[in-house]
Amino acid sequence: MYQNRSRQSAGKNPPSSESPAADATTASSETPAETPSAVKPRASSQRPWWLLVLLMILLNFTLWQRPLIASWLGSLAMRSASQDDADSASRYIKWSQAAWRQSPEAALAAARLARRANELDKFALQLKYAQYLGAPAERIDREWWLASAQSGQLNSVKDKLGVLMETAGEDGPQVCEAFALGYMRMRDFNSALALLNAWATDYPSDARPHGWIGSIHAELQSNELAEQAYREALRIDKANPRASQGLGTLLLDLKRPSEAVPYFQQALNDPSVGPEASVGLANSLQALSNTTEATAVLKSALEQFPASHSILGAAADALIKEGDYAAAEKLLAPDIQAGSKRRELRYFYAIALRGLGRVDDAKPHFEYAAEANEKIAEANRLIVEVSERPQDTELRFRIGDAHLRYGNTEDGLMWLNGVLELAPQHSATHLALADYYYSQSGTNPSFIPLAQRHRELSGNRGMPAASSH
Repeated sequence: MYQNRSRQSAGKNPPSSESPAADATTASSETPAETPSAVKPRASSQRPWWLLVLLMILLNFTLWQRPLIASWLGSLAMRSASQDDADSASRYIKWSQAAWRQSPEAALAAARLARRANELDKFALQLKYAQYLGAPAERIDREWWLASAQSGQLNSVKDKLGVLMETAGEDGPQVCEAFALGYMRMRDFNSALALLNAWATDYPSDARPHGWIGSIHAELQSNELAEQAYREALRIDKANPRASQGLGTLLLDLKRPSEAVPYFQQALNDPSVGPEASVGLANSLQALSNTTEATAVLKSALEQFPASHSILGAAADALIKEGDYAAAEKLLAPDIQAGSKRRELRYFYAIALRGLGRVDDAKPHFEYAAEANEKIAEANRLIVEVSERPQDTELRFRIGDAHLRYGNTEDGLMWLNGVLELAPQHSATHLALADYYYSQSGTNPSFIPLAQRHRELSGNRGMPAASSH
């Protein structure tokens, strides 16, 4: 036992008293290896260097892959633009362009977003930019054909429908929708319904065709069929904004405002139907005697959709009903002073002026509103005849000219372009369009070449006539 304990003690190597210097040297040489605090500075001085290298590699990879990242983001934007998700589409387009400014995919998505919002001037610019950036020719052609169909210029693209459907892939619904909208513009509801029903059959999980079917039946005053179609759309997609707004409008027209309210509320923030939903909600609340809440809805909607004339008119009407004529006059004055031809705004402005005791100032606005109502009512009666005589260009011209002349700009342009689709050399239509575009060139100089082109096609190469728009 003694010997074993001696061996164990010897293994411990106790410090020798014979060589203190050696002990000190040994201690000093061993201390760095044994002290953790002495290792840390060396490791910490190396770590940032490796992190920097890693970050440089990642940054270099990202820079080299910018076009690929931008293309991927652009494809997400295109998908969102095709599915009525304008907010997401705009966001993806912005991110794609931030990754790589010259992304053709982002430009194509921006063009589709503009087309589906009926901003056809913006659409043309974006599509030309996409072409400049090298977007595939077949995709450029597809968007041009869809825009032509959507705007009612069906004669030029009817023969493309078969090719488009065969090569559409995921864009099948886009083709159906664009051509259906074109037929609806031309009042050919049977052809529109045929396309929409085919779309609904081929894509049973898509609510959009049912929403458009509901719109057609509502236009034809087939209320029961319209309600069925809207409810089917909402069964598939309970948040579908077009079906929500359409059903709300239908229920309000049927004197069921309390039922209409939740449907209008669902569509309030949608950029395409939000303005109409806001006005519908306010009207429903007023019908339920919730005047204060209705006013708040319109105030909020004006902030969200400042360019909407329907909201502006409804807000002025609400102020007039409250007896606040000064606020209504102040609200409408900028548009009136800018030369607005919208009969409802002129009428509300006249009421506000009369309420303020300015009867003489109100008189010309009352007279204009009465004349415009008469002409628009006549034009609307003629629309019924278009279904019976769809090829009658003079009938279409009278409708379009009345709408354009009295402030229903969107409807007027739609009908007049429909005339040119049937009769490309229709002189009176070219002249009306030339006058309109000249009248708008002060705020949009890009309209000047368009106005000149229509004037030349009208056969009248002189100075434009005094604008009445």
